Amino acid sequence: MTLDQGASRAQAQELDRAAERMGVPSAMLMAVAGFQTARLARRLLGESQQPDPTVAVLAGKGNNGGDGMVAARHLAAWGLRVRCLQMHSSGGAEPMADGLRRAAEATAVAVRRLAAGSPGLREAADWCLTDAALVVDGMLGTGAVGAPRGDLADLIGRVNRCSAVVLSIDLPSGLDCDSGQAPGDCVRADHTLMLGAAKRGCQELGARHWVGRLWLADIGIPRSCYLEAGLEPPEHPGPDPA
Repeated sequence: MTLDQGASRAQAQELDRAAERMGVPSAMLMAVAGFQTARLARRLLGESQQPDPTVAVLAGKGNNGGDGMVAARHLAAWGLRVRCLQMHSSGGAEPMADGLRRAAEATAVAVRRLAAGSPGLREAADWCLTDAALVVDGMLGTGAVGAPRGDLADLIGRVNRCSAVVLSIDLPSGLDCDSGQAPGDCVRADHTLMLGAAKRGCQELGARHWVGRLWLADIGIPRSCYLEAGLEPPEHPGPDPA
């Protein structure tokens, strides 16, 4: 399919706000986004033809992490073995993240939930990634600015050193949504599933090293919301190759 210039960081955020105003909250979008991610992950696993594959999901604190948790639940419900590392803030209640974790665990996803900076985070990352056939990267989303630091930078390095196929949600963690540049450590994805709208940075020439094959999926955003965000409504039954 032919893509437009793609959504900037500000436009992606406005698209979500417009959907909220139309009565489609982020939880609804997350449910569809996670399902679309799981669909593509299962398709990629089928192409790999690896027997009894394991999927590793790295879920960050934002909406991309939520998308990853939903995808993990669907993949486990379809009979796949799924391990998930769910990262959270060091303080404060996170009811949505807790709910996603409980739902995933009820569907036989093995979850380890740790805060950034926890002494066991690197061990948990190794547990999650070991022998995985496919890694779902949901660590950072379109709102991330600047180079990943600390544990996130370490996790990105671990992903890049593993032999699994890597599927990034919306954009590879560490890639700038606007420029397509990687100011620091960045996931080298084999596939990137852009959700709702193509992301501007993913289509930049310099991003090709990081994004792999681009895909675009519909997540149920009303067409009028695209116009409010200054975007052309895409035509996509998705996930489709971009």
